[in-house]
Amino acid sequence: MEHEEEPEEESLIHLPLLSLESILAERRHPLLENHYTDLWDVDARELFGSWALRRGYFSSEAAKYGATSNNGRRLQEVAGDGTHFMKLYVGSPAQLRVLALNTGTDFSAWPCEDCYNCGSQILPYIQSQSNTFTTMPCGRCASASDSSDACDETRTSCITSGENRLDTSSVWKAYESRDYVYVGGAEAELKGMGVIDPTGTDAAERFGFPLVFGCQTEATGWFASQVHDGIAGFSSAKTSFVNQMVFQDKLKYSRFTMCFQKGTTGGMVTLGGFNPKTLDSPMVYVQNEETEGKTAFKVFVRNIYLRKGGGQSIADGDAKLSNVVKLNFDANAFNAGNGGTIVDSGLPLLVFDQSIQETFLSEWKKMVGAEFSFGKLILTEDDVLRLPTLILQIKAHDGVDKSFDPNTVPSMAGERDPQNPFDAMIAIPATNYLEFIPATRTYRSKITLDSKIGSFIGIVAMEGHAFYYDLTSDRIGMAESFNCQPKSGLSGLGDDDMFALPTIQSGSGADPWGTNDPWGSASGRGVGPNTASYDQHSGTCTSATCISFVTLGYCTVLVALAAAFKKYRPKDKSKKWDRDVNADDADTDFGRESETLNPEFQQNVRHVEGFA
Repeated sequence: MEHEEEPEEESLIHLPLLSLESILAERRHPLLENHYTDLWDVDARELFGSWALRRGYFSSEAAKYGATSNNGRRLQEVAGDGTHFMKLYVGSPAQLRVLALNTGTDFSAWPCEDCYNCGSQILPYIQSQSNTFTTMPCGRCASASDSSDACDETRTSCITSGENRLDTSSVWKAYESRDYVYVGGAEAELKGMGVIDPTGTDAAERFGFPLVFGCQTEATGWFASQVHDGIAGFSSAKTSFVNQMVFQDKLKYSRFTMCFQKGTTGGMVTLGGFNPKTLDSPMVYVQNEETEGKTAFKVFVRNIYLRKGGGQSIADGDAKLSNVVKLNFDANAFNAGNGGTIVDSGLPLLVFDQSIQETFLSEWKKMVGAEFSFGKLILTEDDVLRLPTLILQIKAHDGVDKSFDPNTVPSMAGERDPQNPFDAMIAIPATNYLEFIPATRTYRSKITLDSKIGSFIGIVAMEGHAFYYDLTSDRIGMAESFNCQPKSGLSGLGDDDMFALPTIQSGSGADPWGTNDPWGSASGRGVGPNTASYDQHSGTCTSATCISFVTLGYCTVLVALAAAFKKYRPKDKSKKWDRDVNADDADTDFGRESETLNPEFQQNVRHVEGFA
């Protein structure tokens, strides 16, 4: 936790984070009727091999486990480069795009009408119907580098592409273009205009901003997915979606939060910061270990624990840690594969480096009494809830506030690691790392333990959490959030660590839902893809006596304030205060950050003919 001023709530933009299953349902995709969830009936190692091949990782492991089954290939082809999606309205009149939101991608791109090889099922963006579409001229290429100006041979277009070194069937090529896009933030204005669906309106031009993106002329393999319309790049690159919003003065800060709701219901994306009202634990910060000039998100996983008896939250379980076992492994080797453990929202797995395999399997067998299996598992819901919860300890951000006691924050290491007490702790319950397969009524693991290309934190660890990305401070925030919705009764937005207490109290081990089974049979809800949402209750004052005393206290304070105001009310100095306030505004920084990620790019994208 670190102290800083957070944007006001009205300066944040909240967007639905759509799951793959919800997109399939909305588009009435035949795959949903043919049991999309059954595609998860595949060895996690095979699925990771397929993903690694499509991402361009070269290794014998990728070659061995590359998509060898029909399920593995189909799941990758459908999911493409993401597990969650957002809606974007492009052009004037606006056209709807459903984009895979990915923190490992630098550039947003989607097929345009002149795409000659983009798959028969994708509806391209018809740029000729947009009055505000233009192409980026040579000399102002957003993807230009010191070694290349990104222009084509005719010096008429800026060229960008995405390719795979091994899977030659998966590639996309595009020319840089620019058009107005609308993603959210003007719902009240649109409602006042009687607009429910921005499609076909001038919403993008009126309420949006000009975005530089790749207008694809070719997209093959998984890039030609039959589900989504393209990719929204959410890396830390200058060309990323969020950074371009900042350059166009649509966001104050280069920050965003991805909150992944438990199950298949999606979650929420918050552009510009995070909303503390959606959190069930304090936000804690870890160091982004990515090297300067690179754009991925990487962390250092210092320790991994197994907690006996399960538990959904980091605050569950024995406060004395007698039921927690720390795995014995070399943290440097575990994180060495990619210069850190990669955090990638496009990966539907939890991938551990091979250096942890021996100790993981050994301690698992001691705790569970059975071998860890990558095959099909016949388990009841209660069995799943009792399986060990994985706990990751991640290196704290260099600027963490060390003025408070970390033992008062359940999501910090505290006494678990006296040498590194401010490290972040995240819990990954079995309801996250096991996938229920309806066709066979069995479960499959979504963990791999023998990666030869490093470690990756994918969606398995992210579900039930909010991940906050600060693109200018080399830090990533993490907090528990079980349904991503604002909690009633909490105070308004404050800074990063000054906000109302979350539902889960420090060190209590108490279950805020009144049951140790928020997703299981005790609450009448199952685990797996059909998990229903539940009501999140906040606050602890529920008895009549408590409520009476609180009400009396509020009344007493109000009476005292009214009496003090009447006695000490100052004279009218409105003109003086107006003058003073204006002077303060000119001289005071109010903790604002200077967004100078790439001034040259900022100037280029702001000053292109036809745009403000």
